[in-house]
Amino acid sequence: MELQKHKQTQKTTNKIIFCRLFLSIFLFSLFLNNAIISASPISNYPHISELQSRNPMFKQYMQDVEQTYKLVAKGSAPLLSLYTYTCTKADTIMTISARCNIPQETIATLNRFSSSDVLLDGITIVLPTVPGLFISTNPETTLEHILSRKVFKEDETPCYNINNEQFYFLSGCRFEPTERAFYLDTALSCPLPHGVITSSYGTRISPITGKEHFHQGVDLAAPIGTPVLAARAGIVEITGMDEVYGNYIVLAHDNNTQSLYAHLSSIDVKKGMRVEKGNMIGKVGTTGWSTGPHLHFEMRIGGKAQRPPNSLFFKK
Repeated sequence: MELQKHKQTQKTTNKIIFCRLFLSIFLFSLFLNNAIISASPISNYPHISELQSRNPMFKQYMQDVEQTYKLVAKGSAPLLSLYTYTCTKADTIMTISARCNIPQETIATLNRFSSSDVLLDGITIVLPTVPGLFISTNPETTLEHILSRKVFKEDETPCYNINNEQFYFLSGCRFEPTERAFYLDTALSCPLPHGVITSSYGTRISPITGKEHFHQGVDLAAPIGTPVLAARAGIVEITGMDEVYGNYIVLAHDNNTQSLYAHLSSIDVKKGMRVEKGNMIGKVGTTGWSTGPHLHFEMRIGGKAQRPPNSLFFKK
């Protein structure tokens, strides 16, 4: 009886060993064939409440990062781990990068930030423990399209499914000069793909009232339906309808600056949305006080209109 039990136990043990061995071989073969490595939903990652050494989770994160660099120094491949952190008003990608000892481009490409001036207040980001570049399999921004053209062997590169988005991960990679130039470009871009300046910033005779008044923005004439583009990365602060401005949008940017887009025929964003520079936010129209289809564009600091740079717009 005891011998029979022993044989049965041995048989069960052998089955377990075989199953584990088969599973290991299967997973390894998947990895070699670039299987998509699924990660937990963002809500399941360890969350860091503050980037301070007194915080236990941040302390653990920094230990993981330190271990990464030790393994890299020895020529070993580090294991990628992910944490989350909810940014405050004082945070920038640069300060988070310095605090976490992880390159800006690693944080930016994983979280799909296309420029260094993105507003982070209130945004929950994913923090990786291994430096490198995350290449989106579904590029949307100019920077992502540039990165998607990098030369690498897809069948030999790990592909991660992180928060329902797929990324190839190039461990240890950094931005090349062209990629870095696009990432660091925080200048304003023209809010229309084409247009003609019909009224500049400053004192003018109003085409509506016929009286002299101060024009707080720049008017760009363009056909109805022309895409209106975000002049800079930011958060949609206001969308609405005004008697004078018609359909309008206000974007909030860093350093207490805002941009306003008025007389729109349509508004294609919602309050609270994050937009990147060059994203379409609406279409040219002639709503409100308007004598023809055009975009009224303003730059503001602390809510007060400022003169936009002349280099921003097309010449008359």
